[in-house]
Amino acid sequence: MNRDYRKPSYRVFCTAAVLALSLAACGNKPPATSAKVEGAAETAARQAQQAAAAAAQKKAEEQKAQADAAKKAADEKAAADSALAGKVKSALAAAPGLKKLELDVRASNGEVTLFGTADTNAQRHKAEKAAAAVPGVTSVKDALQLGQGS
Repeated sequence: MNRDYRKPSYRVFCTAAVLALSLAACGNKPPATSAKVEGAAETAARQAQQAAAAAAQKKAEEQKAQADAAKKAADEKAAADSALAGKVKSALAAAPGLKKLELDVRASNGEVTLFGTADTNAQRHKAEKAAAAVPGVTSVKDALQLGQGS
Protein backbone atom coordinates (compact mmCIF):
# COMPACT_ATOMS: atom_id res chain seq x y z
CA MET A 1 0.00 0.00 0.00
CA ASN A 2 1.49 3.24 -1.12
CA ARG A 3 0.77 6.32 0.89
CA ASP A 4 1.35 9.67 -0.47
CA TYR A 5 2.36 11.82 2.45
CA ARG A 6 1.93 14.91 0.34
CA LYS A 7 -1.85 14.54 -0.12
CA PRO A 8 -4.00 17.00 1.88
CA SER A 9 -6.31 14.25 3.26
CA TYR A 10 -3.39 12.46 4.85
CA ARG A 11 -2.14 15.68 6.36
CA VAL A 12 -5.60 16.43 7.83
CA PHE A 13 -5.79 12.93 9.28
CA CYS A 14 -2.37 13.24 10.88
CA THR A 15 -3.15 16.68 12.28
CA ALA A 16 -6.44 15.44 13.78
CA ALA A 17 -4.70 12.42 15.29
CA VAL A 18 -1.99 14.59 16.86
CA LEU A 19 -4.57 16.99 18.21
CA ALA A 20 -6.67 14.16 19.69
CA LEU A 21 -3.62 12.58 21.31
CA SER A 22 -2.48 15.87 22.77
CA LEU A 23 -5.93 16.51 24.27
CA ALA A 24 -6.00 13.02 25.70
CA ALA A 25 -2.56 13.50 27.18
CA CYS A 26 -3.62 16.74 28.88
CA GLY A 27 -6.58 15.06 30.54
CA ASN A 28 -9.10 17.44 29.00
CA LYS A 29 -12.49 15.97 28.39
CA PRO A 30 -14.92 17.18 25.85
CA PRO A 31 -17.37 19.67 27.37
CA ALA A 32 -20.43 17.52 26.64
CA THR A 33 -19.10 14.62 28.73
CA SER A 34 -18.25 16.74 31.78
CA ALA A 35 -21.69 18.39 31.64
CA LYS A 36 -23.31 14.96 31.62
CA VAL A 37 -21.26 13.86 34.62
CA GLU A 38 -22.07 17.06 36.53
CA GLY A 39 -25.77 16.64 35.72
CA ALA A 40 -25.71 13.04 36.91
CA ALA A 41 -23.94 14.07 40.13
CA GLU A 42 -26.53 16.79 40.78
CA THR A 43 -29.34 14.33 40.14
CA ALA A 44 -27.81 11.78 42.50
CA ALA A 45 -27.33 14.43 45.19
CA ARG A 46 -30.92 15.64 44.81
CA GLN A 47 -32.22 12.06 45.05
CA ALA A 48 -30.11 11.45 48.17
CA GLN A 49 -31.52 14.62 49.77
CA GLN A 50 -35.06 13.58 48.93
CA ALA A 51 -34.48 10.11 50.38
CA ALA A 52 -33.01 11.61 53.57
CA ALA A 53 -35.95 14.00 53.90
CA ALA A 54 -38.43 11.15 53.41
CA ALA A 55 -36.63 9.05 56.03
CA ALA A 56 -36.61 11.95 58.50
CA GLN A 57 -40.32 12.56 57.92
CA LYS A 58 -41.12 8.87 58.43
CA LYS A 59 -39.09 8.83 61.66
CA ALA A 60 -40.88 11.95 62.91
CA GLU A 61 -44.27 10.38 62.13
CA GLU A 62 -43.29 7.20 64.00
CA GLN A 63 -42.13 9.21 67.02
CA LYS A 64 -45.37 11.19 66.99
CA ALA A 65 -47.40 7.97 66.85
CA GLN A 66 -45.42 6.57 69.79
CA ALA A 67 -45.89 9.77 71.77
CA ASP A 68 -49.63 9.75 71.03
CA ALA A 69 -49.89 6.12 72.13
CA ALA A 70 -47.96 6.85 75.34
CA LYS A 71 -50.16 9.87 76.07
CA LYS A 72 -53.30 7.84 75.45
CA ALA A 73 -52.06 5.09 77.78
CA ALA A 74 -51.18 7.65 80.46
CA ASP A 75 -54.60 9.29 80.12
CA GLU A 76 -56.32 5.91 80.41
CA LYS A 77 -54.24 5.05 83.49
CA ALA A 78 -55.04 8.41 85.10
CA ALA A 79 -58.75 7.92 84.38
CA ALA A 80 -58.66 4.40 85.85
CA ASP A 81 -56.82 5.63 88.95
CA SER A 82 -59.27 8.50 89.39
CA ALA A 83 -62.24 6.15 89.01
CA LEU A 84 -60.80 3.75 91.58
CA ALA A 85 -60.19 6.60 94.04
CA GLY A 86 -63.81 7.71 93.55
CA LYS A 87 -65.09 4.20 94.27
CA VAL A 88 -63.01 4.02 97.45
CA LYS A 89 -64.27 7.45 98.59
CA SER A 90 -67.84 6.28 98.01
CA ALA A 91 -67.20 3.11 99.99
CA LEU A 92 -65.70 5.11 102.87
CA ALA A 93 -68.64 7.53 102.86
CA ALA A 94 -71.08 4.63 102.91
CA ALA A 95 -69.35 2.87 105.82
CA PRO A 96 -71.00 3.54 109.20
CA GLY A 97 -68.74 5.47 111.59
CA LEU A 98 -66.62 6.96 108.78
CA LYS A 99 -69.11 9.38 107.23
CA LYS A 100 -68.08 12.36 109.35
CA LEU A 101 -64.36 11.93 108.65
CA GLU A 102 -62.71 13.98 105.97
CA LEU A 103 -60.60 11.43 104.15
CA ASP A 104 -58.68 11.83 100.93
CA VAL A 105 -57.88 8.92 98.65
CA ARG A 106 -55.21 8.56 95.98
CA ALA A 107 -54.91 5.53 93.74
CA SER A 108 -52.14 4.33 91.46
CA ASN A 109 -52.20 0.96 89.66
CA GLY A 110 -54.60 -0.49 92.21
CA GLU A 111 -52.62 0.76 95.19
CA VAL A 112 -54.73 3.06 97.37
CA THR A 113 -53.38 5.54 99.91
CA LEU A 114 -55.67 7.01 102.56
CA PHE A 115 -54.99 10.53 103.86
CA GLY A 116 -56.75 12.53 106.54
CA THR A 117 -57.47 12.30 110.25
CA ALA A 118 -59.21 9.53 112.16
CA ASP A 119 -60.45 9.89 115.72
CA THR A 120 -59.53 6.36 116.82
CA ASN A 121 -57.46 3.38 115.77
CA ALA A 122 -60.73 1.50 115.22
CA GLN A 123 -61.73 4.08 112.58
CA ARG A 124 -58.35 3.72 110.88
CA HIS A 125 -58.72 -0.06 110.64
CA LYS A 126 -62.32 0.26 109.47
CA ALA A 127 -61.26 2.68 106.74
CA GLU A 128 -58.50 0.28 105.64
CA LYS A 129 -60.94 -2.65 105.47
CA ALA A 130 -63.56 -0.63 103.58
CA ALA A 131 -60.96 0.49 101.03
CA ALA A 132 -59.56 -3.03 100.62
CA ALA A 133 -63.05 -4.39 99.91
CA VAL A 134 -63.45 -2.23 96.79
CA PRO A 135 -62.95 -4.23 93.56
CA GLY A 136 -59.72 -3.24 91.80
CA VAL A 137 -57.83 -2.36 94.98
CA THR A 138 -54.67 -4.45 95.27
CA SER A 139 -53.24 -2.85 98.42
CA VAL A 140 -54.06 -0.13 100.93
CA LYS A 141 -51.53 2.22 102.50
CA ASP A 142 -52.68 3.96 105.64
CA ALA A 143 -51.39 7.50 105.94
CA LEU A 144 -54.17 8.55 108.33
CA GLN A 145 -53.28 10.63 111.39
CA LEU A 146 -54.93 10.13 114.73
CA GLY A 147 -56.74 13.19 115.96
CA GLN A 148 -56.03 14.72 119.37
CA GLY A 149 -57.51 13.04 122.41
CA SER A 150 -57.36 9.53 120.98
